[in-house]
Amino acid sequence: MTISDVISRVKVSNKFFNDDDFMSDRFIYNTLRTKASVLLRREINLRKLLTSDNVYRSYECICLIPAPGAECDLNCDIRRTKKKLPKIEEGYYSYFIQGVFNTSNSEELFPTSIRDFINHQKLRVKTNKTYYTIRNGYLYVLNPDVEAINIYAYFVEPIEKDACDSMYEQEFKFPEYLLDSLIEATNQSLINFHKLQPEPHSDNEDDAI
Repeated sequence: MTISDVISRVKVSNKFFNDDDFMSDRFIYNTLRTKASVLLRREINLRKLLTSDNVYRSYECICLIPAPGAECDLNCDIRRTKKKLPKIEEGYYSYFIQGVFNTSNSEELFPTSIRDFINHQKLRVKTNKTYYTIRNGYLYVLNPDVEAINIYAYFVEPIEKDACDSMYEQEFKFPEYLLDSLIEATNQSLINFHKLQPEPHSDNEDDAI
């Protein structure tokens, strides 16, 4: 199901929509996205959907650039994404990230805080695990030898892989069993907004009496 399909379903279920309606597809999508985040946050905070393919989106072959450890309050070399990541939804416990891997998906990278990483480095027994952390929108890999990663997460906005592709033709990542609840919540919000709109101005003097 594409974003366009879901928007069409919302329009069909509301009688007040017409060709001249003030609500754009972008406005409807933003409302859908907001309501979807609320429903997904509730489910994921309950430890549901952690492995669902209908929630998480892939963002692959992200190149990492060398960065000074000082950016993470460390005194070792690290790497980070060249650009900030697309916004990732957050829950009670952490970001909604299903996993971070090397580009062949053969090795997983593990989330950590800087404090935990420093404490781990002090241990006599070392592991071969590679850790990452997110700061100011950038993903930092605390290993200078990792040059690129794949990340699977619940991104708030679709990831545009081709500038010529329409956002609305991308897949709408959302669990089927929650779709009716999403449409209902979106409809209620749009109806309430519609009722708040001012009446159109009339130039007819009789209407002013």
